[in-house]
Amino acid sequence: MNLKEEIIKIVQLQEIDSKIYQMQEKKDSKFPIELKTLESEFEQKKLNLSDAEEKLKEMQLKKKDTELELATKEENARKAQGHLYQLKTNKEYQAKLNEINSLKADISVAEEEVLKILDGVDAAKKEVATQKEKLSQDEKAFKDAQGAISNHVKDLDAQIKNLQEKRQQFTDGVDKEIISKYEQLLQTRQGLAVVPVQNSNCRSCHLRVTHQKVNEIKMFDKLVFCENCVRILYIPEDIKL
Repeated sequence: MNLKEEIIKIVQLQEIDSKIYQMQEKKDSKFPIELKTLESEFEQKKLNLSDAEEKLKEMQLKKKDTELELATKEENARKAQGHLYQLKTNKEYQAKLNEINSLKADISVAEEEVLKILDGVDAAKKEVATQKEKLSQDEKAFKDAQGAISNHVKDLDAQIKNLQEKRQQFTDGVDKEIISKYEQLLQTRQGLAVVPVQNSNCRSCHLRVTHQKVNEIKMFDKLVFCENCVRILYIPEDIKL
């Protein structure tokens, strides 16, 4: 077995696997989070419409109660007016007249309240209409964003599939023991199993690589691992890709 050639193969394989790992992360982490955020924002917008509709219902109920109260006051005023001419003494007449005036004042206040509530109902109706229109636009934007994410995922799936087919050409040609160790590190080291030594440091964890270890890498007698992150080390200048 020519170890130098095997290292070249797994370095090439690592380039493919890094792309796959990044795409898979994007597909499994980034896009689901974006989608969840979109869904949460859209649900909040739906709540805004629900709140506006609830406020309208409250205003309509208040209008109904106030109109009923006004009708009761008006009926009481009519009854009092009817009794007015049945009274025999000036004292009774004056008392009833005061009662009628008080009822008329209450009616006037109730009428003003009804007008205020009618304005509130109109405003609430306009707000509901505005929120419905806004929600319709938001729903379209939400579905467009959903569709875009879905298309991105499909595109990533296609790219990942192509890369996986490409990587198979490399894995088939790598020594079984080396590919086994590489695959193990790939799983336990977040998709990064092979890293270069640059400026005498491990490119992944930046640990200083000793001269002795650098010499071991250059000898191509065995795989050399970083003492800190345990990834396979290689020196770019010593291999031709």
